[in-house]
Amino acid sequence: MSTPTRTQRRAARLDDPRFESIRTPRIRRRLVVAMCGLLVVEAALFSVAESAPVVFAVGLAVLLMAFVLCLGALKGSTRGVEELPAEALDERQWQLRGEAYARTYRIGFGLLTAELVTAAVWLIADWPAPDRGVLLGALLLPFHVGIVLPTLVTAWSREA
Repeated sequence: MSTPTRTQRRAARLDDPRFESIRTPRIRRRLVVAMCGLLVVEAALFSVAESAPVVFAVGLAVLLMAFVLCLGALKGSTRGVEELPAEALDERQWQLRGEAYARTYRIGFGLLTAELVTAAVWLIADWPAPDRGVLLGALLLPFHVGIVLPTLVTAWSREA
């Protein structure tokens, strides 16, 4: 008997039958909405980072815990299709991941374009520079969205 590889252990953990209750399209979509809500709260926290640093720090700590729990539930609900290597997936999962990645690319490109247009309008209109918290949020939030977007798109899919 051989020892399972790290990938096999991860795939087995994500395919755990205890997650069956969160694998319905309805529950997965609720988790997606919850994660989007957490991202909105994160953006709001960055807007108060300079004026209320204690609220920002405490809020970010609480948000981090909620973010980890929600992302873990989302990954369990999709069986990790969007993150596991090819050898851990069957044909249907491989196809689902390809479709999710294509959709993720289009959505991400649209979000990046919107951010760049916003920055261009801001500069053209010669509006005053936002505070450092908002600038930090403008840098970090797209990174966080990029991390979770494949999981969100996969979880939103009916086929996942």
